[in-house]
Amino acid sequence: MMHQKILIQNKIQIIFNYKIHLIVYIHINMKKIDCLRGYAFSAIKVHSPIAIIGGGTAGLNVAAQLVADGHAIPQQIRIFEPSKMHAYQPGWTMIGGGLCDVKKTLKPMDQVLPKNISVSDSAVTKIIPQENQIETQDGGIYTYDQLVIATGISTDFDSIKGARKYLEDSNAPVASIYNYKYAEKMNRLVQEFEGGNIVYTEPPLPIKCAGAPQKIIYLSHDRLNKRGIKTHHHFYKTAGIIFGVPKYAEILTELCKTKQINCHFKQKLVEVQDHVAIFENQDTKELKSVTFDLLHLVPPQTPAQFIAKSGLGDQAGFTQVHPNTLQHVTYKNIWSLGDCSSLPTSKTAAAVMAQTPVLVKNLIRSWKLKQDPLPGYLGYTSCPIFTSQSKLLLAEFKYNSELDETFPIFQSNESRLMFHLKKDFFPIAYWQIMVRGWWGGRDGLRFFKGA
Repeated sequence: MMHQKILIQNKIQIIFNYKIHLIVYIHINMKKIDCLRGYAFSAIKVHSPIAIIGGGTAGLNVAAQLVADGHAIPQQIRIFEPSKMHAYQPGWTMIGGGLCDVKKTLKPMDQVLPKNISVSDSAVTKIIPQENQIETQDGGIYTYDQLVIATGISTDFDSIKGARKYLEDSNAPVASIYNYKYAEKMNRLVQEFEGGNIVYTEPPLPIKCAGAPQKIIYLSHDRLNKRGIKTHHHFYKTAGIIFGVPKYAEILTELCKTKQINCHFKQKLVEVQDHVAIFENQDTKELKSVTFDLLHLVPPQTPAQFIAKSGLGDQAGFTQVHPNTLQHVTYKNIWSLGDCSSLPTSKTAAAVMAQTPVLVKNLIRSWKLKQDPLPGYLGYTSCPIFTSQSKLLLAEFKYNSELDETFPIFQSNESRLMFHLKKDFFPIAYWQIMVRGWWGGRDGLRFFKGA
């Protein structure tokens, strides 16, 4: 018995010692792994010659033209884009106006980006321009030779008290064409509308396509008029004028009079309640309650916060670039275009199409040829304004609200031809030509291959 006891005690001691050694071994090696893990994350930086932040219209167009022109192979470009879907946002007005199906405005990101391009789907949180470094939400660190900021601007529905609540409520008569789901809701609400007051709003500028808040008014007016629905249309606009270019302002003012659309200026939407919109007078700051049977609201819009936090923004937080070269005013290897840039022109897809060739050319001149960028962009932008379900006013202008028209004979009034250009041709040009880097906007197909 004594012998068995000693054997058992020895076995227990051996097991105990083994466990102690195992714990010590694991502890030591875990420390090593932690050290290595920390070292790996601090040391490994993924480098790309060209980094593009944003996979929307601007970012996609730049990437496509760089590849199409032979300036870069796809593997040299990295795009930072969290979204899995690419949107043709100009189509959302047509969704709300009953002219387009939502499926025609969305495609998976991997179907539109150049093949074999590198994509990081974690949001950018910071740029350190002095070190040519980008940091992402998942802790990733990336470096670049040339950086293009093309993040667009974000809609801030939550800055209007109560807006999100009623937009998300399928039974509430509140919608917006600045989100494809809410645009579908707008289409349904107009289809089902039985009469009463429709209130349309526009926030302080800048916003995506400053003409869009009016487009949905004229489209809805025409649809309801054809059905014989008695409706009172009211347009509440934060600015003090209907449009920033005198020629088109005159045409649109007359159009509103003809259609009996009541315009209320210097009125900013601050809150949405049950069938009540509350506006703030921009001069007196007094609040006014307006009842509605249908509300179409447009949210305030802001650039990505990391731009200002990284020291790259102007006072409003937009990437501060030279208005003609699109090069950053301080960092010569940083470029920006589209809605997130400080370019003092209307933020539209047409503006992006005009800006992209200038940016691509100047990026290559500066980077590869070591030459100064050329002042090639003069502020061109275009705002195709639907005035009914069969006509459109094509507004084209550049810096200082100067006219810059492509089809002057068709641009002094509403046009059926311009309507079909916008409704039928532009979507085809976007999905079939622009994504391949072949579209030069109003210059048509582009064959430019050099800097």
